[in-house]
Amino acid sequence: MNKKTEIINTDSNTLKELVDGSALTIEGLAESSIDDFLDWVEETAGLKVRRAYVTKGSLANGEWGLTGGNAYPDDLNIVSVKLDDMTDWNKVVLPRMQVGGRWLDDIYDNNVRRERAT
Repeated sequence: MNKKTEIINTDSNTLKELVDGSALTIEGLAESSIDDFLDWVEETAGLKVRRAYVTKGSLANGEWGLTGGNAYPDDLNIVSVKLDDMTDWNKVVLPRMQVGGRWLDDIYDNNVRRERAT
């Protein structure tokens, strides 16, 4: 498909909003693959808005207090799609795992839990 995708570089407030909304997320996605990810979301669940949120590892590290082996590479892309931007997000619940998709609140919880354990 490769229609025009709006890319939003997240800030602290947007990252919190994405976590609170359990955004569908893939860690480590190359910028060149964002359109392919959005194509998959559109084919699977439909999209009201073709928009991807890109959080850099450095922002996630700072906001979530990740250090050492728990920290992301600073330039790593964490790519999210808001559930509200999908026509029927329930359709990605199971197949998301086949493309490496997770809920951002789960990613956050797991990272913070690991950081506290170190």
